[in-house]
Amino acid sequence: MTKGKIAAQMGTFILKILLVIVVVAIALILGAMVGYGIIGDGNPFAIFDMSTWGHIFSYFTKPTIING
Repeated sequence: MTKGKIAAQMGTFILKILLVIVVVAIALILGAMVGYGIIGDGNPFAIFDMSTWGHIFSYFTKPTIING
């Protein structure tokens, strides 16, 4: 193998990894929009608001009291 061929293979490998990262990020954003907007009957674009994420994370950080 020549240095050029190795460099080309490394370049395509890095591009594939970047493509996977981009596709996963897009899937995460679309999944959050569908989950919050369509299933949760909210505004799908509200996931880009920091107060929405604060409200969502408050369910995991604040203790809840269950009357039973």
